[in-house]
Amino acid sequence: MKINKNQFLAAFLTGLTMVSVALGYWDKESGGARIDADLFAIDGIDQVERVLISHQGNVLDCRANSGGFLINEKIPMDESFLNLLAAILQQVKVQRPLTKAESQKIWSQLQGVGSHIQVFSGEQMLASYWAGGDGSKLNSYFATEAGEVYLVHLPGYSSYLSGLFELPAEQWHSRTIFLNTWRSLLSFSYKDHLEPINDFEIRYQDPFFSVSGITRLDSNRVINYIQNLVGLRASAVVDTVYVGNPWLELSTTDIDPAKNQSLTLFGDATQNSLLGKVGDRYFTFRSTGLEPIVKSIGFFEKED
Repeated sequence: MKINKNQFLAAFLTGLTMVSVALGYWDKESGGARIDADLFAIDGIDQVERVLISHQGNVLDCRANSGGFLINEKIPMDESFLNLLAAILQQVKVQRPLTKAESQKIWSQLQGVGSHIQVFSGEQMLASYWAGGDGSKLNSYFATEAGEVYLVHLPGYSSYLSGLFELPAEQWHSRTIFLNTWRSLLSFSYKDHLEPINDFEIRYQDPFFSVSGITRLDSNRVINYIQNLVGLRASAVVDTVYVGNPWLELSTTDIDPAKNQSLTLFGDATQNSLLGKVGDRYFTFRSTGLEPIVKSIGFFEKED
């Protein structure tokens, strides 16, 4: 059937009317709220110096320092969590305001089990709001201090957004073990308590590194090893206490003494997962992640 121009315009106008009616009804149901998609987003993430997160009596005071962010003045924040936190603060989007009935219910829940987030630049508060979700942990809600509740999301992120603010402080701990770089490393000690014949030491001797007992050194392997060492990350931070004989002790000394570190590993290379200790804190490691680190001294010998 052929449609003339007037028929097309009439159909188009009818469609616009239906959309307007639907939007008007939705606006009425949501309390007449107008959507500001960036209501909770902060312009200029670089100005953020402190994030205060309060959840059910627990407080995480996250403050910027030269190495990233420090939690409660003692816990270095995990880099992946820091990246996610920065993304939420800067890019979180409002999907829709809740209806009056929904809003009252969720606001009441947020006051009991939600998280209160305050963001500062120096003494200036940049943002203050509440975060939480529903029982399914699928939907995330942010609320203004006035109790206006919104369904929110982070583009490209499908997990429960508000869950980040519900984690205990220990779970925020950085899983990067060594803070050195190959430029700042002075020495590295590898002690194998099961096979002492594998022990070796890497030491900086201007203009390059030496490895104990190696005369024909493969310099590329040394650099690659150090890069793997400083890139070593644990699988998880665990709340445990272990008393047992160590397998490996890996220790670094740095130009900056504050970056001197020692990792003790328990178990052996046949295990899929191993326990490690740094100071008084325990981590788990995948054995596959340790493979670039677990080497014998002959690894550094230059091949013919």
